[in-house]
This record gives sequence, C-alpha cells and structure tokens, in this order.
Amino acid sequence: MQLLKRFATLFALTALLGLIGCSSLTLAYGQLPLLAGLWADNYLDLDSPQRGQLKTQLQAWQAWHRREELPQWIALVGQAHAALDDGVTQDELLALERGARASVERCLQHAAPLAAPVLASLRPEQWQHLEKKMAEKTTEWREKQSGKRGPDERAKRYTSNLERWLGDLDRSTRKQAAADARSWHFDLPVMAQARAARQARLVQALRAWARQDLAAGTALLMQDSQTQPTEQPYREQIVASLLKLLNSLDAEQRAAVRKHWADWAAELRSLQAA
Repeated sequence: MQLLKRFATLFALTALLGLIGCSSLTLAYGQLPLLAGLWADNYLDLDSPQRGQLKTQLQAWQAWHRREELPQWIALVGQAHAALDDGVTQDELLALERGARASVERCLQHAAPLAAPVLASLRPEQWQHLEKKMAEKTTEWREKQSGKRGPDERAKRYTSNLERWLGDLDRSTRKQAAADARSWHFDLPVMAQARAARQARLVQALRAWARQDLAAGTALLMQDSQTQPTEQPYREQIVASLLKLLNSLDAEQRAAVRKHWADWAAELRSLQAA
C-alpha cells in the first residue's frame, strides 16, 4: 500500500503525496481524489456505483485534510528547517518521523468510517482481485530487487526520493548517494517475508474496516507502516546514509534545500486557504 510505504527519514511527512509522485504539490493535492480513486479501482476492480461512492468519500476526506492536517504539515516543514541547522541528528530524524506517523494515524482514523461502506460492498471476486494485484506487484518487486539489477534499482529509488524531498542534487552528491545505496546489504528472502506479512495485514485491516471494526483495522495499518524487527538492519543503513548526506551539504546546498522547503510551505499555506 503506497500510502503507508515506509521511508524512515526526514521527509516522511510527505507520505501521502508519495502516492502521486507529482513534482507540483498543488497539482498533486488537487488531483488526490481522482488519482487515489484510480489507484483503488486498479486494486479493487470497482463497479460504477462503488466508484461514485468512493469519489464522494475521498472528496469528504480531502476537505477534512485541508482543514485539519495541512497546518500540521506546515509545522513539520518548519521543524525540518530547524533540523537542518547545525547538523542533523538521528534524534531529530526520529522526531520528524514521529510527527509524520501521527499525521498518518489521524488520516487513517478519519478515513476509516468513510472507507468502510465501500469496502463492505465488495464482492468475493473483488477481494480476490485485490490479492491477485498484490501478488503481481510482489512478483514485479522481487524481479527488480534480485540479481544484478537489485543494487541499481535501490540506488535509483533512493536518489529519486532524495531529489523529490530535497530538490535537485548536484552530480557529485547524487553519485555518492547512489553509491551508498548500492553498498547496502539487502537480504531478499528476509525482506520478501516481511513484505508478505505486511500485505496479509493490509487485507486483514481492510476486511476489519469492512465489518465496521474501525479501530482494529487502523491499528493493523499503523503496524504495517512500522519497521519490522527483521527490516531494522536495512533501515539503519538508510538512516546512516541519509544523515551522512544531509550533514555533508555545503552552505549553498543547504540554502537550496531550504528554498525547496520554503516553496513547499508556501504551497501548503495556499492550499489551506483555498
């Protein structure tokens, strides 16, 4: 589930917009109900009445998010600005992650009663379609992560995420980040097992929401968003690489990152006022 995809870094506050992967925050946010609906339809194979119901619920959720959560995001961007001063510490990264996770939990809690009627209307073959699509994605993921392609795939994803969150990196910084990612030890069987467990919990969570057990479903989704014990060594490599990169930025590079985040904050304030 892309909304809950782990990235235990300074920039976890943008997990929601990671669903869209759009370079324009305003455009991404404006299109969220449409694109989230298309994503859900791809996994659930919704019929026309279900699509209409989902669209209405997504619009209601976005109205709540604009009013209640955008101010929290603005505060997190400000917290990120402060963390960049005088060297970023692991504690500062973890504090930002906690703030982002709190936002995700609030979003899920508000989404649960809105999603429940749509999920309750799913037929057995639609649940089967969901599991089939997840199995296909797992096969695709395994192919990308295995063999000689694996390190390059992880390097590509890491540098792409960095530039999404930090803005454009210079060639040497991008090259060093990619080299770091290629050097990470990645235990494919262990990570695949964790992925399978996460997907099983996801289905359990959605089924819990479908039967109106909203708290249990939300708890399972939050558990899915956490690093599992077997994944911790890999996470620590990512955090170490990120800290090294952030603390190696020179004054000009830090100014560019601050400009990137200031632009984000301005867009968020504009979205809030819309």
